[in-house]
Amino acid sequence: MKTLKKNKLLIAVALAYIAVAIFSRQMALDSVKSSGYYIKEMLLVMPVVFMMIVFIETWIPKKKIAEYLGEDSGIKGTVFSFLLGSLSAGPVYAAFPLCNMLLKKGASVKNVVIIIGAWAVIKIPMLANEGRFLGFEFMMIRWVMTVPMIYIMAFIMGKAVKKGDIEKQQDLL
Repeated sequence: MKTLKKNKLLIAVALAYIAVAIFSRQMALDSVKSSGYYIKEMLLVMPVVFMMIVFIETWIPKKKIAEYLGEDSGIKGTVFSFLLGSLSAGPVYAAFPLCNMLLKKGASVKNVVIIIGAWAVIKIPMLANEGRFLGFEFMMIRWVMTVPMIYIMAFIMGKAVKKGDIEKQQDLL
């Protein structure tokens, strides 16, 4: 029973594949191929992310994380969070374990939301490609409109969600 409860998401996904296969075999095969692609991508990306986490866990003291990304880090923490997220590479799901570790080491919810938001939509490599394909003006307007929204969202999340709430949710999983 404990194993079933622990793997409920995996079981739900397997049941969803079976349900799709009952109605459309081709759609189920396409879904399995698509999932395989993403699993392969994750297997390539996640080892690097886990190495970064180990590096940060081992070499950067909790005090420094709290100083640069903590509740009292102020504008320095906000700027550092935007830089950290913008300079990242890889898919946004790679940010989640890193941000979880930063939260545990003293980063504020607001700064973690900024990192995730910047990682998702204002990465430097993405901006370069966006400017190349959609034009510099499009890129700048989107960037100027996106950055304040990330900050507003992070500010609201920082007020609405407490670290203790996140830890309680993690305990339930």
